[in-house]
Parts: sequence; structure tokens; C-alpha cells
Amino acid sequence: MNCCKHLLNPIMVCVGMILTGSGSTWGADPQQLTDDGANKRDPIFVEEGKSLIYCYDETPDFVRMMKMNMETQEIVEMFEDAGNHHHYEPAFSADGRYTCYTECTGNLTARLVIRDLQNEKPAAYITHSGRGGTRNPIFTPDSQTVIYAFAETGPQQLWSCNLEGKNKKQMTHSQGITNWPTVTPDGKRVIFSNSRENNYEIYSMNLDGTDEQRLTKNRLMDVRPAVSPDGKRIAFVSTRDGNYDIYVMNIDGNNVHRITTSEERDDYPRWHPNSQQIVFVGEREGEFNLYLLDIADDTSVAAK
Repeated sequence: MNCCKHLLNPIMVCVGMILTGSGSTWGADPQQLTDDGANKRDPIFVEEGKSLIYCYDETPDFVRMMKMNMETQEIVEMFEDAGNHHHYEPAFSADGRYTCYTECTGNLTARLVIRDLQNEKPAAYITHSGRGGTRNPIFTPDSQTVIYAFAETGPQQLWSCNLEGKNKKQMTHSQGITNWPTVTPDGKRVIFSNSRENNYEIYSMNLDGTDEQRLTKNRLMDVRPAVSPDGKRIAFVSTRDGNYDIYVMNIDGNNVHRITTSEERDDYPRWHPNSQQIVFVGEREGEFNLYLLDIADDTSVAAK
């Protein structure tokens, strides 16, 4: 089996009571952006929302990174030199100069690649000892630091490094698996998921690891948090209502709203730069496509 099939969805399935009524929903239909139905992941807006990067299964055993022009809907391959490497979990610096993504390099292993998009110079790599793979990178707002997840000597923790993949520092030292970091626009807080409660919950802390706060509390999992560009809200994926759906809450964890209600899976939410829309991967009749959903300031809408 291909190594990336082990790496693509490292979500621990938690067993527990299904909670209902955890948030209000409002009815509205999202805009469908793709129609090929292939399995997709990791959408992210770039170039002030003019383009959308995402990854998809070109074949059952190969993950390709693509770029969509939001005006023309033209889709092209992100990197002409991708070769036979799986590329996924892309992140882009706020200044538009750098990208960082996961590259599958062997059996159950992966590394992070940092590329300068403006200058043709060799890519930098974030490497660690051990057999595990680095995961889910994100840039700090000053475009100078990459935060990512890695399990070096124990459970997966958050780490940081510079743009050369050096000066690595461990940011968390908690029990359970830590993953899916996202940083507030002011660069002061990092939001992440952790499994110390035997299910994934969402937490917030200062970049130096102090003042940790738990933002969610339920018996099933809350994962993939994404802070809105205006710093006011967090989108995330939860199974608290019995299915993979997308939720939005205030940056302090209050005012939780479920915004998708499909009987199939909705996953990988990311904000548009306007903080009023969310792109996500939606499963409909067994096919996976990208959808764009409008999000009001004080209400939520539900995807069908």
C-alpha cells in the first residue's frame, strides 16, 4: 500500500455518545467549484482570494497539487517539477513568497518542503530523526516561521523552524497527539487540536506555550481548526452530531454554529481572505468536490 494512504487522514476514531443539538443551523446552498468527483483535500486561498490551491487523488495512489483561477475556473498543476512525489497539506506565507507542503518520501515517511516562489533557489527541507513524518505546516503572519506537527520521541507535538528548515524548537509538551496548528492574524496565539482527553479537542495558547485554553468540549472529535483572516472566528470539523460536519465558533470558543448538514462528509474548511466565506471539501453521492459557502457575521448557514 502506498505510504500516503497511511498519512492522509491521521484522525483517530473516537467512540462515544453522539451529541445532538450542539448548534443552530441556517439554510443556504453553497457554490460548487469542481465537478470531477475525485477525492480532494487541503484547499487554501492564495493571491488575495484570486486563486485556490487544493490537492486531489489523480489516481488511487497518487496525490497531485492543483491551482484554480477563481475568475476563469481554469485549473493547472501547481508545480511542473512535481514528478512522482505526493504533495499535500500546502501552506503559503502572508507575503506570498514562500510555500511549505508535505512531500511523501517513502514507506510511512514524509518531510516538509519550503519553497521560495519568487526566486529559483534550492528548496529547504524540514527533517527530523525517526521514522515519522512532519505534518500540517502553517506560516506565522510575519512570514518568517513555519509551525508544524511531528512525533520525535513520543506523541506528536507542535514544532517551529525558520525558512531554512533550521532552528527547530518544540512548542508543546502535552499528552496525546497534537496536530492541525493555525495562527491568529496578530501572530500571538496558535490554535490546535489535541487528543489528551481520548478524543480530539481544540485548544489555544501563546506561541511560547503559555496560557493554554481549551476551546471545545464534547465526547467526539473536533479537528482541523482554521482561524479567520480577521481573527474573530474559528472554523473546524467535528463529529459531535454524528457525522463529519463543519462548525464555526468565536475565537474564544463561544457561539458554536454548525454550518453544514449533509448526510455525507464535509471536511477541510478554510477561510476566504474576506472572512465571509469558507471553502470546503464536500462529499455528495460518493463524489468529492470543492464548495464555497457564505458565512454571515452573526449567523451561520447550512449546506445541503
